[in-house]
Amino acid sequence: MRRKIQFSLLSFGLFLFAINTFAEQTSIQGNAFFYRGKMIEIRQYLDLFTFKSLLLEKMEIQPDGSFKFQFNADETGLYLLKIGRINTHLFIEPGNEYTLVFDEPEGEERYDLAKDIFVMPDIFEAKGKLNTHITEIEKSINQFLIDNSKYYGRGVSQEIIPKADSLVILLNELYADSKSEYLRTHLHFRLATLELQTNHGRQKVYDKYFKEHEPAYAHLSFSTAFELLFQEYFTYLNPSAEHRFQATADSAIKTANYQLLYSCMKADPFLEKRTFRELLIASELYELGAEQKADLKNVLALLDSLIMNAQDDACRLIAANAEQLLTRFSPGALAADFEFADALGNTYRMFEYKGRYVYIQFFDKFTAETLKEMSLMKILKEGYGADIAMFSISTTEPPSRLKYFTDKYDFNWIFGTAQSSEAILSNYDLRSLPTYFYLDKDLRFIKVPSPPPGSRIEKLFAKSWNEEHPNKPLLFKLQPPEVTDDPILPHDN
Repeated sequence: MRRKIQFSLLSFGLFLFAINTFAEQTSIQGNAFFYRGKMIEIRQYLDLFTFKSLLLEKMEIQPDGSFKFQFNADETGLYLLKIGRINTHLFIEPGNEYTLVFDEPEGEERYDLAKDIFVMPDIFEAKGKLNTHITEIEKSINQFLIDNSKYYGRGVSQEIIPKADSLVILLNELYADSKSEYLRTHLHFRLATLELQTNHGRQKVYDKYFKEHEPAYAHLSFSTAFELLFQEYFTYLNPSAEHRFQATADSAIKTANYQLLYSCMKADPFLEKRTFRELLIASELYELGAEQKADLKNVLALLDSLIMNAQDDACRLIAANAEQLLTRFSPGALAADFEFADALGNTYRMFEYKGRYVYIQFFDKFTAETLKEMSLMKILKEGYGADIAMFSISTTEPPSRLKYFTDKYDFNWIFGTAQSSEAILSNYDLRSLPTYFYLDKDLRFIKVPSPPPGSRIEKLFAKSWNEEHPNKPLLFKLQPPEVTDDPILPHDN
């Protein structure tokens, strides 16, 4: 049932983009010389709570660093440009023309392949100044918070309130005559976040910015302010003492009882609107599932119920997006296939190893710490190698380096270099390296993230052994070797 609902709702979401008869051709061009030869994508967010996005166009950056997109944009909003894990945001108005210049990356932007990096290229707009104005608003607010940092300690001093009120008045006056409804709405909810950050009471902020306003789903400023107003709501429930319903909500989540969860939230005076209750359930359930603060099966069951019961189409779409993202790496989900070159330069695909349990180590470069973990993998290989195929896949090391280290340390499992490191980093959502995955014989996830080499992963290996060899005692138990010195790394040429 869940898969069918997801497909229909996501199709509905995509259909909304397609039927808008007011779509206008929009142009984005620019230069990203450092990234020449890499793929650049332009994506539109499906919602600004889960940040699931739809690919609109992609192309290879030319040898001179240039790129150009022309596509039909149907609504003003926040769009995403991606070069691997390098990201930048752009506010796009249909029919406008934009020029972006990406500077050469510095620091972690250059070296940390496993981390999302958000950069701020120079942006030139042919018509209007939406990006310029939003950037100016951000600069004013950020500078205000820096200049008044002395009011922040264990709490926030009330002395900052009149200063913040003055800034709110100033910004409202500066943009009062703006012809852009999008900009005015953006500023409205951006100021809500500012007041929450400067010790203005939640009741005051709710009455001023939310009570008489409908959800502005196309605005990042709305989603940010909404999430801050109801921060970690299901973890630390906010209503005052006479309205508290912590025990009821906990019970509803543990039993996947949607009606109980929805009805008990009515006690909160900030949730008098049905839409706000539905939106809060969708966004908070996604956070609970992503941070593993609640049983995933219960979270998914509650999201299913929300999809069937919600009156607001946007909330239903957010819930469907949340389900799809949460189940991407859940036990039983199919791992993404990928191509790699072994130490001799021969190329293979991971799906060629279907039929065996698989343990994958993704790593960047050979380091002393990585080699220590590989020394434990070597012991696991000796004990379980007949039943479990093991891989160490690098995102950067060439085959010659793979051969050097496998020969030097007598590593006798499969080493490879990913043919597309960008695809690996994206498809497996690699946020740090090394990272490990344990797959069943159909190459479906058993546990994500999987433990590194050691006693915890051996318990999973032993379980697989017992399933394959019932009533046959284990002949092997992992005993980590004593490592007295760091492995010696050769100097790079």
